[in-house]
Amino acid sequence: MTYKNSPAPKVRISVIKRLVQEIKQISLLGYRIILVHGAGSFAHDLVKKYDLQHGMKTDQQKKAFRKTQQRMLKLNKIIMAQLSRAGLNAVSLPPHTFISQTGGKLNDFDVYIVKKQLDLNQIPVLFGDMVLDDKWGCSVLSGDTIVCFLGQKLKAEKVIFLSDVDGIYDSDPKKNPSAKLISEINNKNFNQVLRGLSPTGREDVTGEMRGKILQIKVALKRIQIMIVSGLKDQALITVVDQDPTGTRLHFD
Repeated sequence: MTYKNSPAPKVRISVIKRLVQEIKQISLLGYRIILVHGAGSFAHDLVKKYDLQHGMKTDQQKKAFRKTQQRMLKLNKIIMAQLSRAGLNAVSLPPHTFISQTGGKLNDFDVYIVKKQLDLNQIPVLFGDMVLDDKWGCSVLSGDTIVCFLGQKLKAEKVIFLSDVDGIYDSDPKKNPSAKLISEINNKNFNQVLRGLSPTGREDVTGEMRGKILQIKVALKRIQIMIVSGLKDQALITVVDQDPTGTRLHFD
């Protein structure tokens, strides 16, 4: 939903508007939905520049911590405005207001507030955030971590990750035009796939695809998981109703 490599925060507003309309169509089918968005160009650069993923000690880091939170709230406000315009009953739940970590690891947080919003037919909206950390002062709470935690705790029927590519490839498709899409990842080919994934060098402090599938394997066993491109029209709808182009993940 953002131009991740942009030197300044920049949203893909047309993508956000389209995805909101697809989310609306899905909600009309009767699904209960939780939305979690990432940070993209709104936070990764600041976190990396001030090394916030390893804590907060200096005055500069404290200032960057506040600025990162403010940027995330700004991005969330843009997204919430589009959800509201579409007539969706969505409510923002900023993670830094009720979630903390210890040494960069998520503490077990009370999911009551999320479940209660679902019971009220609301769509809870969370996002990757900078949160307080009992050991380091602060640390990064990625959207992927939130998704994996809630997917497990609430026994999600399906978890969908939207990316700027069709799924997971055997090499970086942005650098290698011959890269092949991996249609399914399971216990049998997991280690082989993992060896083929390497950092792209982009401003990402949350592990990119490698970090994503490592968390998925641990937290989302026996849950339907798809990674598809959010840049393609109707991609989200297709995941719900049909067999889409993307990567399916399944771990016993």
